[in-house]
Amino acid sequence: RPHVEEAKKQEYQDLFLDFSSEWEQKMQDFNYDYLYYIPIKPREQEIYYEYVKTVPTTFKGAFFLSDESTNKIEFYIKDSNNKIIHQAVGHHNIFEFNITKTDRYSITFRNNIAKEKVVITFTMSTGQNNMLVKRDLTNTEKKMDSLEAVIRKFNLEFKLSRDIHSKRYKSK
Repeated sequence: RPHVEEAKKQEYQDLFLDFSSEWEQKMQDFNYDYLYYIPIKPREQEIYYEYVKTVPTTFKGAFFLSDESTNKIEFYIKDSNNKIIHQAVGHHNIFEFNITKTDRYSITFRNNIAKEKVVITFTMSTGQNNMLVKRDLTNTEKKMDSLEAVIRKFNLEFKLSRDIHSKRYKSK
């Protein structure tokens, strides 16, 4: 059994190295519009929609199974007439293609191959979403830092309070 687990680990490492190498070749200038972590149970699917209002544009992105498995999934991008624009079956896929028609495109992940839940990391850019620049995030970043400090303080106070109550309970 340990030999089988080592072989699976090696297979996953090989798949990840293939993906990393392909990413370096094809995605050097990639700026994503979004990044999702998508869990999908066996025999289920997740569908997302991208509304393209400005053409021509390029769909560019990638997915990979991020749960350290060697499983495979089915992946489709279709137009509103259900015509397949792009499809892949595998552990990972990097894609880039041009879109010339304004439409609603569906992005489907189907877990019909794996016998267990898979977690997919998916990122894509379509040029339809305005990217935030760093100066837009400065105020938000300060608020997040402040919120994080409050949460740390709350957690510390909660732990201290719990320890005090625990000591009182044990002393009785």
